[in-house]
Amino acid sequence: MYAVTKIANRVRRTQLGFAGGERVAGKSEARLSNLSRLWGDQTQRTRGPAPAYTCEQIADAAIELADEEGLESVSMRKVAARLGTGAMSLYRYVESKDSLIDLMGDRIVGREGWPELTGDWKRDLGDFARGQRRALLERPWLSRVWSGMPAIGPNMLRGFERTMSILDGLGLGIDDMFETIGLLNAWIDGHVQSELALRAYFGDVDDEEVQRAMGPYVQAVMDSGEYPYFTQVITDAQGPHDDPERRFERSLERLLAGIEATLPGR
Repeated sequence: MYAVTKIANRVRRTQLGFAGGERVAGKSEARLSNLSRLWGDQTQRTRGPAPAYTCEQIADAAIELADEEGLESVSMRKVAARLGTGAMSLYRYVESKDSLIDLMGDRIVGREGWPELTGDWKRDLGDFARGQRRALLERPWLSRVWSGMPAIGPNMLRGFERTMSILDGLGLGIDDMFETIGLLNAWIDGHVQSELALRAYFGDVDDEEVQRAMGPYVQAVMDSGEYPYFTQVITDAQGPHDDPERRFERSLERLLAGIEATLPGR
């Protein structure tokens, strides 16, 4: 979603004649060019022998590899080995590792099941947010893929159209619709990254072990009387003691209420 803004801004500036001599430099230019070919005209792929694999099969093999060994382990050679072929044979379908990563990001969007839209925009945006959170928690490496790639693959475009349609009819202009979805995406990603960071920090340590390890220090901080808000959070606030899903739902409810408060006529 973030990359949609970058692509949209560049395309708009070019259309309006403001691009001047700007160019996307070096590797970035090559990656965008490869991406255009990946999603663009497919006619050249029909020449010669019938393809042995589909792009979906290649992406699925790469996704399995990332799930098992991490995104850094994904390579043309390893993906080809999973498919029982040589790395060079994959270049007929995917021109580089960067394009392979982009293919993975779009494929995951296509594999996710989308619930039927209800016509209730808050419920539908909430379902979208929950689906995003679930996907990002299941695959911690996925945020790095989604946040950096232009959403111009077929599945991402369908998802983008679907999500934007949720806000259609609420009186928002196209800029406000786009920025609202961008805000929601950024919030989801930030919330998930916080969840993942806490998981990594505490590992398998349970609440009782945390209490034994940190209890005396926390009690001393509260007894000092110098940190009244911290003390109140520890003793009275419910949020810090809720499970992550409940904290997500409460924050999501507040975010959607804030969006509702800014709608025209409210």
